[in-house]
Amino acid sequence: MNREKPAWISVESSCKSHLVRVNEPFEFIINSNRKQKLKVIISQDGEAVLKNLTVTPPAAVTVSLPYPGFVRCSVTSDDPAVPEVLCGVGVDPDQLRPLLPEPEDFDEFWADTKKELAKIPADFKMTPTGSDKKFRYYRISCANLNGQRAYAMLSLPVDSTKKMPLLVRFAGGDAYISESAVSVSEKENSGFECAKLCFQLPPYPPVKKQADAKARHEKFMKKLGLKRYPHFGIEDRNRFYARSAVAGASRLLEEVLKQPGVDPDRVGYCGSSHGGGLGLLLAAFSDKIKAAYCGVPNFGDRGGFLTGRHTPDSNSPEYRSNLDTLLYFDTSYAARRIRIPVMISVGFTDIYCPPSAVYTIYNELKGPKIIFNKILHGHAGGPPECQPMIDIWLSKQLSEEK
Repeated sequence: MNREKPAWISVESSCKSHLVRVNEPFEFIINSNRKQKLKVIISQDGEAVLKNLTVTPPAAVTVSLPYPGFVRCSVTSDDPAVPEVLCGVGVDPDQLRPLLPEPEDFDEFWADTKKELAKIPADFKMTPTGSDKKFRYYRISCANLNGQRAYAMLSLPVDSTKKMPLLVRFAGGDAYISESAVSVSEKENSGFECAKLCFQLPPYPPVKKQADAKARHEKFMKKLGLKRYPHFGIEDRNRFYARSAVAGASRLLEEVLKQPGVDPDRVGYCGSSHGGGLGLLLAAFSDKIKAAYCGVPNFGDRGGFLTGRHTPDSNSPEYRSNLDTLLYFDTSYAARRIRIPVMISVGFTDIYCPPSAVYTIYNELKGPKIIFNKILHGHAGGPPECQPMIDIWLSKQLSEEK
């Protein structure tokens, strides 16, 4: 019995590097194993639509862009079993800059944040949660802005005579963690041993077991009456969740650097997505971070959607109507204040942290910097060489010989 092969769609760029110049024409080449009509949308990262057409593969759609940005080709079939296929091409992305000017009192706002935090007694608490042959594990917390507490998990070396580098992290998503967040040796993942500080984003203690983390967070969100924690306090820049998150993380980091076994001159940051964006804000806010890997970072070019560029959460009414708050947390503005080495990764088909916004952040960085283009990938994943390159770069930044 002959069974029909599953349908597939492919989209490729005629430019193998997926990078072209302004006004330079290129093609999206569309193929399928079936003769079928396919819907094609050419857009700026899914925001402003440039072309909307129907093709029968094999087909080629010619595109050019008269200004810097990213062009996305989306191809879908009438068959719901066939997933959407995306392809992205950057058009002089190194020329992208934030659309809107930064607030005149941007620095004053963050300076006032530091002053307000300094007036609150730290009330630092450190509770042991376990240990193994190499590390002792702790739940830590401190007093924070707006009557909140900041929480994190910490690992410190059992042998504190030789100071280790410290790797600092916010997770992605809503960045809630469990006590296991620091229990895996970083040497197994990245090739170097280090102490770890993992921040809990919401202002409640991390749960003991990862299996309980989602249910705990949903309970917290129900109490707030919100679907997403990043909407908390969005109407008021002083109450906005990111302000207290960065302030609390900075204070916890300062307290951790007082502990034995940590080398204050070798403090690195590693985070992606939401964690990538928070890492950039922390690097701008605190002088303790010495190098940072911020993968597919959030919060860049918040006003870009006003000119048709797709920016993180630009379709969210909460974000579109509260730009006055969000501009104080725009990571492209924060990047202008960062002079430490930074590595960024960017997915050319990323629908969550679109490449136009990520490049806008990258272009504003003032210190040594490197960007890894994931030309065939979106928000997650990457080519086989991606993670080893990140690990090697971060390990070099935290090396004693550096």
